[in-house]
Amino acid sequence: MELRSVHICLEVSDFKRAMSFWGPVLEAGGFAKGWSDEKTYAGFSNGAMTLFFGESTPPRVKRGSPTGQEFVVTEHVGFAVARREDVDAIAAAMDRAGLKALFPAADYPEFGPGFYAVTYCDPDNNVIEFSHRAMPASSTPPEA
Repeated sequence: MELRSVHICLEVSDFKRAMSFWGPVLEAGGFAKGWSDEKTYAGFSNGAMTLFFGESTPPRVKRGSPTGQEFVVTEHVGFAVARREDVDAIAAAMDRAGLKALFPAADYPEFGPGFYAVTYCDPDNNVIEFSHRAMPASSTPPEA
């Protein structure tokens, strides 16, 4: 058996509000909207991964807001980017959009050597992380 792709679906309480957060972020990251009724659900894919967003009525899940004091936010969507500068570019774009980072763009050595990331919360307290891990030239990435 070969698993070839992954999709994740996040529940949102207000579809239009969620799309104003997620749409620009995903499109800037190379995702294209492939499925949507433009009212209650949408799916964005980059070919290897798809993120779906669906508005449930009534909501099934109510997420508490992370405090920023957690060592690990256990439920989050994490994207690995190619370069440290990509993390900074995302942080700058989010800042221009008026979105405050939960954890600002910085080195986080507690998650391993060379780990650099920025993390945000969407309007429903879903957490999104963009990270880069610098690897020594002689290292190979760990198996997922």
